Amino acid sequence: MPTPIITNLMSYLDQSVTGYHAVLTAEFELKTKGFVKLEEQDAWELNPLGKYYVIRGESGLLAWQMGNGDLSGVRLIGAHTDSPGLHLKPHAQYAANGYIQLGVEVYGGPLLASWMDRDLSLAGRVIIKEDGRIKTVPFKSNKVLLRVPQLAIHLNREVNEKGLLLNKQKHMPPIFTLENIKGAPIAENLIQELIAEQLQVDQKNIASWQLECYDTQPASLSGLNEEFLVSGRIDNLTMCHAAIKALTEKEFTSPQTSMIALFDNEEIGSSTQNGAASTFIRDIIHRVVDTDDTRHALQRGLANSICISADGAHAIHPNYAEYHDPRHAVKMNRGPVIKVNANHRYATSAYTSAMFEQLAEDAGVPVQHYIHKTDLPCGSTIGPITESGLGIAVVDTGNAMLSMHSIRETAGVADHEMMIRIMEQFFAKEDVYSV
Repeated sequence: MPTPIITNLMSYLDQSVTGYHAVLTAEFELKTKGFVKLEEQDAWELNPLGKYYVIRGESGLLAWQMGNGDLSGVRLIGAHTDSPGLHLKPHAQYAANGYIQLGVEVYGGPLLASWMDRDLSLAGRVIIKEDGRIKTVPFKSNKVLLRVPQLAIHLNREVNEKGLLLNKQKHMPPIFTLENIKGAPIAENLIQELIAEQLQVDQKNIASWQLECYDTQPASLSGLNEEFLVSGRIDNLTMCHAAIKALTEKEFTSPQTSMIALFDNEEIGSSTQNGAASTFIRDIIHRVVDTDDTRHALQRGLANSICISADGAHAIHPNYAEYHDPRHAVKMNRGPVIKVNANHRYATSAYTSAMFEQLAEDAGVPVQHYIHKTDLPCGSTIGPITESGLGIAVVDTGNAMLSMHSIRETAGVADHEMMIRIMEQFFAKEDVYSV
C-alpha cells in the first residue's frame, strides 16, 4: 500500500492535467495550511513568519513563509508546472476523409510516439464574458474524446525495422468524431459546444479558450513490490509536489524566508510572463526583503540567498545503457540526484553540491551524482536561468526517472519522500551555508 504522501502525490498528478490546474491544486493546498493570497497590484504588509502566496499568469506560483531576520534573504526551491504535449490550435476543427480532427501544435519536446493510441481528452482554461467583464475558469473533460491512431503494420511493414517517423503537422492531429452521424451535418464549432455544455454557459459568452490534450489514464504504482510510480507529467509535477509539501507540512523559524517557485513554460525556454526568465521571482523577492529603508536591501538579500532547482534526472535505462556515462549512472530509489555539467547546462557548483550533500546527510538520505554522457547534447533546467537572473548560488537536483517527456513516465516511489526530507531540512536548518 502506498504511504499517505505517495497517495497525495498521485492525486496531485491526476488533478494537475495542465500547468494551470497544477497551480489551482497547489493553491487549494496552500489555503488549507493558512497561506494568504496576495495580489501584485496591491500594497503589502508582510509579518515575520507570515505565510503568503502569489499567482501570476494563472500557471505560475510563488509561496513563502517569512523569515525572522531583519535582512534575511531567501531559501528558494524552484520547479516548473508545464509538461511537453499537444496544444489545440485556435481554429482546431477540420474535416478530412470522413473524420473530424483537431489541429494541434506540439509544445516543447515530447516523445511523439508515446501519444499514439492513447485515450486522450481536453483540459485547460476558458475565458468567459460576464456582465461586461471577462473571467478565467478551469476546464477539464473527463470523457475520452480524442485518439491519435497509428497506421496499421500491414500498411507500413518496415516500421519495426526502420522506426516510426512522425510529421508533427500531418500525423499528430487526433480524431475527434465522424463527419456525419446518421446523415446529419456536423456543427461548425464542436469545441465551443463541448465547453458550453460542460460549463453550462451560453456559447456567445465564450470569449476564448486555451486547451491541450491529456492522457486520461490515472497515476498508478507498478513493479512486483509497487516500487515504481507511473504517470503523465512526473517531469516536473513531482518536484512541484515535493516543494509544496516541504513548505506546508512544518513550521520554520529560520532567519531566511522559505520560498517555493513553481514556474511555467520551462519546456519552451522560460521566457514568458511567469517563466523563470521573467521578472516574477525577482519582483517578489524585492518586496519580501525590502521591508524597511535599509540601503540596497534587495542586493543584500539576494547575496544572502540560495536556491535548489528541482527537476527530473535520467535514470540508467537497462536496454540502452550505452547512452549513460558508466560512472554516473543513477538509479531509481537510491536517493535524490545532484546534476553537474561543465558547460553550465546545470547550475551546480562544487560549493552548492557540498551544501546539498550536507542537507541530505542531516536528513539521513543518500544522494547520487549525474553527469550527461560527453558525446551527447545535454538538456537544461531553470537552474542556470535563476542563477544568472538573481545572481545567487544554485544546485540542480532531481529524482531519477525513465521515459522523460513520454506521455507516461516512470519514477521511484522511495525517492519522492527522500527529496521532501531534504527540502524540509533546507528550510529548517539554521545555517545552510555551514557545510
